[in-house]
Amino acid sequence: MKKVFCALLALVLTACVLGGCSQKEEDTSSLSQTSSTAPVEEVQSRRISVVQYIEYSPMDEAREAFMSRLDEWGLDDGKMLVDYQNAGGDGAKAAEICKKLVEEKADVIVAISAPAAKAAAKAAEGSETKVVFLGVGNASADVGLKNLTQPEGNVTGVADAPSAQSVMELARQVDPGLATAGLLYDPSCPLGETYVQRFKDYCAENSITVVEGQVANAGEVQQRMTELCAQADAVFTPVDSTIASAAADAAAAASAAGKPWYACTQDLVRQGAMACVGIDYTEAGNRAADMAVQLAAGREASSLPVYSFGSGQVSVNQDTMAALAADIPEEVLSTAIYCAPAADTGAEA
Repeated sequence: MKKVFCALLALVLTACVLGGCSQKEEDTSSLSQTSSTAPVEEVQSRRISVVQYIEYSPMDEAREAFMSRLDEWGLDDGKMLVDYQNAGGDGAKAAEICKKLVEEKADVIVAISAPAAKAAAKAAEGSETKVVFLGVGNASADVGLKNLTQPEGNVTGVADAPSAQSVMELARQVDPGLATAGLLYDPSCPLGETYVQRFKDYCAENSITVVEGQVANAGEVQQRMTELCAQADAVFTPVDSTIASAAADAAAAASAAGKPWYACTQDLVRQGAMACVGIDYTEAGNRAADMAVQLAAGREASSLPVYSFGSGQVSVNQDTMAALAADIPEEVLSTAIYCAPAADTGAEA
């Protein structure tokens, strides 16, 4: 796991055990470059406000890591005002929350997911409030940044991996003859908009037929998965809170049909999807906290480049992989994170 220092190491290891995932090979990293110097005195009495679009396991994980990272900075015990608000999946409410925070002169808004980031960036235009986003797939489209190396205005943050291309390439390694891809998602859920478009673009460029399985609520997920499995070689799902709420049912349908299900987040893999290519949401929360502290201490957003996870991290469900007799290349498995079934989250791979 990521070695920042002893306390953080213990935190991360605990999170992985509770989440049911373990990394086959330990990797190391130092405190991110954004966290070089920011004396606690410089941020005392400053206000950081966290705005989350909707409660959803990966976003919750990022938020919890963010709060823990502030403790690592020594900003617990009331040294900084930190508040949290949730828009409940309502874009208008997210905009209202962010507008009020700017009016109240919050020093930094940490916006979790693209809808929250859009609302925060718009509200903060022309103000002294700075914005750190995370859980955003396309910083240019979602928050209007043109220069990710030197972000213009007062917005920077942590970008998701371009997982549509990465997960499709993984699927084609497993099945070189993959010709038809099922897409299981809720079109009203804005969390996966970037993925859906990139997925369709990739398939069009590589002559792969896309069969869409749209759902309007969790009750439709299992039936739609069954229909997709009858038409596609494999099924794919973006970051999607609706699908996540019925993931176990979807996994059961895919297993019954003998078709692999690929996702973007570990929560679906823990519930039975075969694999995902996504980001480490704990690390995303850590990096967002590093940025927020730096901005609260007076640094400009333009001096903090948008952080990207590159091609993403592969996670696999060993039980599903074995049941499907899926041939995932050893070079992929050697660096993959293994996720135990949700009912057996204490298991080690």
